[in-house]
Amino acid sequence: MILRRVARPLLAAVFVADGLRALRRPVAEIENLPGADEQLESLATKVPYVPADAALLVRGIGVVKIGAGVLLGLGVAPRVAATVLAVLQVPTMVANHPVWAVPADQRKEHLAGLLQDGAVLGGLLLAASDTEGKPSIAWRVNAASTRGAKATKKATRKAGSKARRTVEHKVGEVERSVSRAESKVEKELRKRARALEKSVDAATSQVAAGVEGTVHKVRKDVRAAVGS
Repeated sequence: MILRRVARPLLAAVFVADGLRALRRPVAEIENLPGADEQLESLATKVPYVPADAALLVRGIGVVKIGAGVLLGLGVAPRVAATVLAVLQVPTMVANHPVWAVPADQRKEHLAGLLQDGAVLGGLLLAASDTEGKPSIAWRVNAASTRGAKATKKATRKAGSKARRTVEHKVGEVERSVSRAESKVEKELRKRARALEKSVDAATSQVAAGVEGTVHKVRKDVRAAVGS
């Protein structure tokens, strides 16, 4: 925490001073950008709200640098402020140190300046990615995705278990229905078998009684014939 309170103002002071210099002497800043007036006029005709006056644009960038530098130094929205300054730093370092366009005797000096500005850019990128120990957005998105996947898996497993229980319940109901039907059919068959058995017994008794009566009559007739 103490390290951030020291490092942020040190990093922001460069841009506050640069912004103040741009506000006070915009012409000197424009002189470091050959052909800036022509390029700005061409850009102003194509993009709305871009001023054609190079001095006005330099002052506007200076105001942005001062504002973002103050926010970074105070620790107010430091990641946003560092990102804004990093975006402004890239064209500034390229314009101030055109290593490829300067004479050979000046190339070493510009290369050193380019590397120094690159080091500042690196510090801005570190400040822009500093979450102060809090989870980053990527980590939060990944954690949310993991929680969603676990919730989906749990819901799927729960739904599968519920469906399995439902199927088992339905199968049990079908088995019970079949068992009741089988029991009912068995009872009906037994009932009919007993009724049939009674009918057969009754018919057998009638036949036996008829045969016995016939035999008795025949005997009687035979005795009568023998006696006469």
